[in-house]
Amino acid sequence: MLRRLVLYGIHLDREEPLMLALLNFRLRDYSIPVFLGLILRLIQIQSPILGVHSWRQADTAAMARHFALKGTPIWLPQIDWGGASDGFVECEFPLFPFLIGQLYKLTGIHEWVGRSTAVICSLITIILVIRIGTILLDPDSGWWGGLFFAILPLTVFYGRTFQAESMLLMFGALSIERYFSWRKTGSVWSLMFSWSSFTAACLIKVLPLIWLGIPILALHAKNTRRHRQNGLLKLVLNVFNILKKPSLSIYFMTVILIVSIWFFYAYQIGQITGLSFGFWGTSSDRSSLRLLLNTQVWLDFALRITLRNFAILGLPLAFLGFWKTRKDLGGFILMSGVIGWFASTLIAFRASSIHEYYQLPLMLFACPLMGRGFVICSTTISKSLIFSVPSQLWLILFNILISFTILNFDYWSLERTQEKIWMPLAERIRNEVPGDHRIVTVTGGDPTLLNLARRQGWLTSIENVNESSLAHWSSQGAKYLVGSFEWQESYAKLSSRTTKIKLEELFCGESPDCLNTIGSTYFLSLDNVNQ
Repeated sequence: MLRRLVLYGIHLDREEPLMLALLNFRLRDYSIPVFLGLILRLIQIQSPILGVHSWRQADTAAMARHFALKGTPIWLPQIDWGGASDGFVECEFPLFPFLIGQLYKLTGIHEWVGRSTAVICSLITIILVIRIGTILLDPDSGWWGGLFFAILPLTVFYGRTFQAESMLLMFGALSIERYFSWRKTGSVWSLMFSWSSFTAACLIKVLPLIWLGIPILALHAKNTRRHRQNGLLKLVLNVFNILKKPSLSIYFMTVILIVSIWFFYAYQIGQITGLSFGFWGTSSDRSSLRLLLNTQVWLDFALRITLRNFAILGLPLAFLGFWKTRKDLGGFILMSGVIGWFASTLIAFRASSIHEYYQLPLMLFACPLMGRGFVICSTTISKSLIFSVPSQLWLILFNILISFTILNFDYWSLERTQEKIWMPLAERIRNEVPGDHRIVTVTGGDPTLLNLARRQGWLTSIENVNESSLAHWSSQGAKYLVGSFEWQESYAKLSSRTTKIKLEELFCGESPDCLNTIGSTYFLSLDNVNQ
């Protein structure tokens, strides 16, 4: 059996402090999941920020670049699409880009620095998932759960993207693992680690208050002797009684206070600059009854989770793991996390239905359940297989093959394709446009090209490009209009002929074919606008 190659060194009868646990673990306990996770996350690590959700990565990378070049403090994040302004923006607490900005001061501005930091956070999360699964279920289930977290498509891709999600999952897993340690040992240091990690996670994204708060409530309310007496429903109904306990009420209220202070301050920035990621008002990514009742949205949502979260095979394994552990304390805690994730999904369903990284927290709780289901399944079928190779190896290799196929066609190939389209234009802008000059990118609401060019300026669509708008941008300091004849945003196609005709009318007058093209893209000086 493949799992016998691994000698487990986590002992449930003695909870170690966090740093001691990380320093003293036996390398062979974690080496296979961490090694596989590292190999998959290093694929195209040097790739420029393009592809799936490049717009979100571009904003994070822009903040990091500005922190490095302008030396601004962590409470003054800047983006590229602020037009003629400095670009100070209302956003979540920018811990991840600020950290990368400080590293940039040592390494220079290279996107692989941010990706590598995300990889490190993701590898630490693999270790924490193993520990959580081992504590709540058993060593075999924990180990296999960590392996699934290491190889599944969504955790692999967002374990190496230039955004804070990898750090968010690390803090979430660390908060749960350390809270369990505090409940077992009473260690104040464990409680402080759990609280600080919970606070950091909620500052990075508000939703951990729900998907992380519910399992922490469950951990506090339950113990191994009486976990069968109360169900999850009774836990929810008694939440206010549970919060009356001083330690837990202080734990949550201080987190809520700190998070509220930051977002109130960030709101003031947005009111002053007019730049925001849309937390408030009609543009916010909230839910609605109409959206929640849309069957097609739910079908698309379910299909995406089945393929990208679970790589198909993982879903029945998770259900099997849940069914076998539904009456156990570990199963109860993990399912409370799944329910917390689902509740946060309903609250922000518009964002969740569009941005797949909102489904990442599900994997913290589903992977140990998958590990449990895998152990049960492989033990059962191993008796009927005639292959000399262990059944676990065949199953996990098949799962890796599915994950690799999804990653290649849905993610990596898109990065390679778009690099050929956009990087020649971005490199020309870097070489020919001084760093303090502003540009206008015809990329809709997508700041990817601005970040690739490492310039600030305006975002617009081809419909808004006319003599009046060009004159306005020029008066505000814009020097060039750049974009693609075939693409508006990195995922939205354009009519190349219509775009070319419009630009020829504005820039060429009676001189056809005057456009300064680079492949399917253009690089036009606003000084050459046809008068």
